[in-house]
Amino acid sequence: GVKASADAFFDVGLYAAGYRHFHLDDCWADPQRNASGFLQAHRMRFPDGMKPVADYVRAKGLTFGLYTCAGKFTCKGNLPGSKDHWEQDAAVFAEWGVDWVKMDWCFTDGMDARESYANMSAALNKTGRPIHFNTCEWGNHEPWKWAPRVAQSFRATGDHVGRWWSTKRIIKNRTVNIPNELAGKPYGWADMDFLQTGNYEQAAPVGGTLHANMTPTEYMTEFSMWAILASPLIVTTPLLNCSMGSCRASITDLQRKILLNTEIVDINQDVTPPGKLLWPASFKAPGLKAYGRLLSDGSAAVALYNEEDKPRDGFVDFSWLGWPKGTSALVRDLWAHTDLGVVTDRFPAAGASTSVEAHGTMVLRLRR
Repeated sequence: GVKASADAFFDVGLYAAGYRHFHLDDCWADPQRNASGFLQAHRMRFPDGMKPVADYVRAKGLTFGLYTCAGKFTCKGNLPGSKDHWEQDAAVFAEWGVDWVKMDWCFTDGMDARESYANMSAALNKTGRPIHFNTCEWGNHEPWKWAPRVAQSFRATGDHVGRWWSTKRIIKNRTVNIPNELAGKPYGWADMDFLQTGNYEQAAPVGGTLHANMTPTEYMTEFSMWAILASPLIVTTPLLNCSMGSCRASITDLQRKILLNTEIVDINQDVTPPGKLLWPASFKAPGLKAYGRLLSDGSAAVALYNEEDKPRDGFVDFSWLGWPKGTSALVRDLWAHTDLGVVTDRFPAAGASTSVEAHGTMVLRLRR
């Protein structure tokens, strides 16, 4: 199943769209460490161990990631956590050829987050293997202030599930809680948690019962806002359809439309500071919210985000981006894949506004 999913990564178009990382989250490990105290892959699910899986994935040109937890047990499987095994676990990850490690924060009563993540960071560095380290204490200990010193990405928010209330909450918390100057940079990106793109009942329910149920518009907003805020795009979409007795690589038309939108992926993958709220000055203010990100080629991305339950009208003034009066730009709608013409100082032109549907987001690229 895991190797087939790695194959499907290519078959459904993710690799061609720019995705390069293949990760296993919780539940890969055996309930017992081996006789020497090292983690081992689940012996029934991975009878040959984890290294052949990692080798297979990496041979396809992908990086391979694994999950662990800072506490005594992992979050979902009550499997061995890394507490008091920092160097052992880091060593076995390096031996297997792991490129990326996420460390969760369950079963950590009495532990200090900064100390624990620093311990694992040091252990990973000691192996001599370059390994991307992702902290995941759900933003509870203000990781934006310290995590970039020990990790390459940090969970900035609580867990995300495929419900509108959750998506809206994640966007709000990411906007309100983190100062713009600490909101992410290369080798220190703020992680807004998994994308739930179009999963519905094809994906495992959260907590055993909660299936994703967002509308196509809401899933497009999820992807839009994760992109402009420069969150890692961690796809949880099942890549295999096994409903007919055999498995084949498959994603839905909606998932293809969203996940393979390379114009929006390009916005996310830039190396400039993440997007930020441009207007209004306070997130609490009603109405359409304009986010902007200056990009490395001199253009800008703008997301007009409507969290409300009714359509809202709005515009973007180029001065919000720091552009001088008299600036003209070609405006392109990245969901419609359509150029909207050249305008000066604002979009749409003075005296006009654009409408964004309830729970929707319009994503624009402005080229001077």
